[in-house]
Amino acid sequence: MVTKICACCGEPFVARPQVPNQAFCTNPACQRERRQQWQRKKLLDDPFYRENQQDAQRAWRTRNPDYSRHYRAVNPEYTQKNREQQRSRSQEGQALEKQTSDVSTTPNEIPPGIYRIRHIQADANCKTDVWIVEIRPVKCDCFCKIDACKDRT
Repeated sequence: MVTKICACCGEPFVARPQVPNQAFCTNPACQRERRQQWQRKKLLDDPFYRENQQDAQRAWRTRNPDYSRHYRAVNPEYTQKNREQQRSRSQEGQALEKQTSDVSTTPNEIPPGIYRIRHIQADANCKTDVWIVEIRPVKCDCFCKIDACKDRT
């Protein structure tokens, strides 16, 4: 019996011998996370799967045109929470827009140079197929970047 640590909850579990690369325990929440990770990867990597999912969603929306309107009418607390979250996102976007408008160059005209790109964890309201990054110039006199350019004389 091989004991492993679950990639989701971090608890030890006994892996099944039939599944040599098992990384998740049998906890339903961990299995749900495993399936979600698989689907996210599949949507990014497989254009046929992505197209099939879009077609299925489009067909469902065609069969259920009033679903959203009905759901909002039956769940007013959801509607209110959604409005508050949207206001918060709009305010954050406006603050970010003001921040970027203070920069001397436009976002599409980043001057050439050496930059460090760091992935920033997204919050629960962000799209899952997009990276949010911070781009920060690296100092030219940084000793760790001296050999970054081979053309340097």
